[in-house]
Amino acid sequence: MTAETAMVLPFLVALAFALVWVVSLGVTHVRLVDAAREGARMAARGDDREDVVDAVEQMAPEGATVEVVDGEDEATTRVIVRLRSRVELPVVRQLAVDLDASAVSADESASRP
Repeated sequence: MTAETAMVLPFLVALAFALVWVVSLGVTHVRLVDAAREGARMAARGDDREDVVDAVEQMAPEGATVEVVDGEDEATTRVIVRLRSRVELPVVRQLAVDLDASAVSADESASRP
């Protein structure tokens, strides 16, 4: 093993960990967005809020927090689903990023007679 290889090897290992972390950030964000969108659809249909939260928690990454909020503007009643999750670097747990996603849908159950 040459001296150059010995010097570069730790850098390559750190780079590999960083790439795994970046990919895990992307995957986690996609899962959060999908779970928020599905939760907003369920809540807009009028599903029970506890059922919505349970379903979203199953779809979201482990440890994600779920919030279902009713909102109103001038024309419509809407439902907002927000998710938050923390993604840590595989070996160095002190390096972490907080991700969040939200989805909004018109509340279809409010317009029913």
